[in-house]
Amino acid sequence: MLKSFAVALFFLMTGIPVFAQQEQPAEPFPFHVRLTQTDSTQTDSKNVLPTGKPTVLAFWLTTCVPCIAEFGAYTQNYAQWKEQADFNLVAISLDFPERFKKIGPMAAERKWPFPVYWDSARAFKTLLPGGLNGLPQVFLFDKNGTLVWQHKGFYQGMEKELFAQIKGL
Repeated sequence: MLKSFAVALFFLMTGIPVFAQQEQPAEPFPFHVRLTQTDSTQTDSKNVLPTGKPTVLAFWLTTCVPCIAEFGAYTQNYAQWKEQADFNLVAISLDFPERFKKIGPMAAERKWPFPVYWDSARAFKTLLPGGLNGLPQVFLFDKNGTLVWQHKGFYQGMEKELFAQIKGL
């Protein structure tokens, strides 16, 4: 009896966060993060994350196989998605400095149709809920900059779930 109660209590306590309100970032969107472009020039996230339409931030690493699969799925669907919805999709690498030179060539070789940046200071880890623990990780902000959806990891079909969320905005 006590064991059943403990198990029920465990599931109740771990299930509560599922129904909790979406945790918002520590700083308001579009943040103030220094990003490096693939040509090594610096820019501020406020310059590349426009407000006024839904924005997807997709965090990745060059060594992350699920990240590359995710971006492949986005690339396959991107043109069709853009015909159906007005949104931004920005990929932000959290790679270590020795991997930076691989970011641009990888994006070009795979013909990713969305902009790619590098967060060299890994500043987004301190700004976004969950600290970007585990990649790939995707955050969807509405046109007002409110975080409305997030997802960690990638499986085939997850891109459809993301696009359904975008269209719902």
